[in-house]
Amino acid sequence: MSDQVIWSGALLGAECERWAATRDPAALARVKSLLHGLETLAAVTGERGLLARFACPAGWIRSEPRPEEWRAGGPGWEEWRWRGDLSKDQLSGLVYGLASVGDLVEDPGARARAALLLGAVADRLLGRGGVYEDAGGVPSTYGDVRPRFLGLPVGVNAAVTLGLADAAARATGEPRHRRWLEALVAGGACGSLPFATVRILGRENFNNPNMTALALASILRTPPPPGDEVRARLREGARTAMARILALHRGEGNAFWIAVALPAGPETGVTGRDLRDARAQLLRFPAVLAQRRTDLSGRTDLARCAWNSRRGRSQFLLPLPVDALGPGSFAWKSNPFEVLQDPDEEGNVFYSGTDFLAAYWPLRRLGVVE
Repeated sequence: MSDQVIWSGALLGAECERWAATRDPAALARVKSLLHGLETLAAVTGERGLLARFACPAGWIRSEPRPEEWRAGGPGWEEWRWRGDLSKDQLSGLVYGLASVGDLVEDPGARARAALLLGAVADRLLGRGGVYEDAGGVPSTYGDVRPRFLGLPVGVNAAVTLGLADAAARATGEPRHRRWLEALVAGGACGSLPFATVRILGRENFNNPNMTALALASILRTPPPPGDEVRARLREGARTAMARILALHRGEGNAFWIAVALPAGPETGVTGRDLRDARAQLLRFPAVLAQRRTDLSGRTDLARCAWNSRRGRSQFLLPLPVDALGPGSFAWKSNPFEVLQDPDEEGNVFYSGTDFLAAYWPLRRLGVVE
């Protein structure tokens, strides 16, 4: 009940890719249904540009986790409850999904609906200094997406901010959105993009490069118009960021990140090995996605890393294939080196497979898989 925005956005992007690859009417119907879901998450709050992490009719769930984050619905939604405190990871998935509609779906109605949401969120974030505000104008806990902090570059913040500004400017055509994009680029935000992730002594937050990939996908998918120096600089920064991410993670077979980088050409560093690894990972993707305890400590045939993960867990020296990992909400942001995963899970939580679809359909559209 906390991640409806990011994974609905990821699935929306996957269905847009499916439509572009197949022209299947069912894909277009799914695009419209998912847009309706995101519109509901926006409408229930009663504040323009503010999305709920989760929303449902009052009484639908027995107990509300983190009760301080829950509120009654806004005007017209008084019988509903919603969870707030939206974070930058939710924004990254929202940008990914809504921008994909404009890039890949020719339906004017769907594009207009996506543009309305993008414009409202951009106004709330970029129009208020780059800090996303929860209900009543209170900054959300992880909603600060300014590209620099204390003078230091924050790559994932730059990706989310630039991705939103670019998507809103192209979708709405509003001069203020273009001005915000130009101001970000002129202010050096593109220079922060290469610092999207770092691995120190075997420790890394894998969610940061994943958020970066989500937020930059549209920029990498759509070449800048001739003579548009702002979008040219933006795309070059996005290419550099993804090239560094792929170089650091080469051999892991992160099919989604590879799919995001591929449309921007060889400058993103996608290699033949990357494409082979992506195909292999998709072929091995598990069919049943029940979150379960996965303990590989008995694998004495696999060498161990000298450093523990960020969570203090032992790691293997080489990455595990996707079917050896414990299923999660999005496989491509999971640590593929950990020996013990999901130690408290008993297999009673099932995931949707959005992670497979988000990687498969763009690679299908690009002719990498069948």
